[in-house]
Amino acid sequence: MRAAEETGAVLVTTGNLYGYGEVDGPMTEGMPLRPNSVKGEVRTKLWTDALAAHEAGRIRTAEVRGSDYLGAHTVSPFSVMVLPKVIEGRRGTAPADLDAPHSWTYVGDVARTLVAVAADEKAWGRAWHVPTPPPQSIRELATHAAELAGAPTARVAKMPGFALRLAGLFNPAARAMVETQYQWQRPFVIDSTAATVAFGINPTPTTQALQETINTLRTPA
Repeated sequence: MRAAEETGAVLVTTGNLYGYGEVDGPMTEGMPLRPNSVKGEVRTKLWTDALAAHEAGRIRTAEVRGSDYLGAHTVSPFSVMVLPKVIEGRRGTAPADLDAPHSWTYVGDVARTLVAVAADEKAWGRAWHVPTPPPQSIRELATHAAELAGAPTARVAKMPGFALRLAGLFNPAARAMVETQYQWQRPFVIDSTAATVAFGINPTPTTQALQETINTLRTPA
C-alpha cells in the first residue's frame, strides 16, 4: 500500500474467499465480510485497509478473489491428498464431504482477471470474483481426473476429523486447515457472473485446468 501511494501504481490484490466466513448459497462480491477464522480476519483486514485508502484518495486498488485452484503447480487439499494417488490407481483421502459441490478456479483465469481489472479504472474500488466453472464435488473431480489420466476407477475416502487434528500436532499445513473445515464439509460455491459480464472473461473448462494439473504432477521437477 505504501508503494502504491508513493508511486501512483494501481494495487490489485489476489485474494480469496476466507473473508465471507460460513455462508448459505453461492458467494457474491456484494456479501458482507464476516470471517469466522483467523485466516479470514487477516484477509478481511488487508482488503478493508486498502479500500479505506482508496476511498480516501490515497491509492487506487481492487481485489480479485478465487476459490481453490487448479492448474500447474497449484496446491490444495485435492491436489496434495487426492489427485496424486488417484492418477496412480491408489486411494486418496480428504478431510471433506466428498459429495459437496465445490468451486475450482483455474490459475490462468486468475491472471487474466488481474490484468483486466488493473487496466480498467471503472473496476477499481471493489472486489471481483474470478470467472469460475460450475462446481464439482471432490468425488466428481477425482473421477474426472482418473478418466483424463487413464487410471483405474477413482477411489477416494473421507478422512475423519480427528485424523486431521492429530496431523495438525505435527504438520503446520494440516493444523491450518482445521479452522477452515467449514469450506470442505458443505457446499462452497462462487458466483463469478459479474466479472464475466464486465470483462468478457469466460472460465476455462475444468477439463483443461485439471489436465494441466495432472501434467504437472507427471513431469519431474
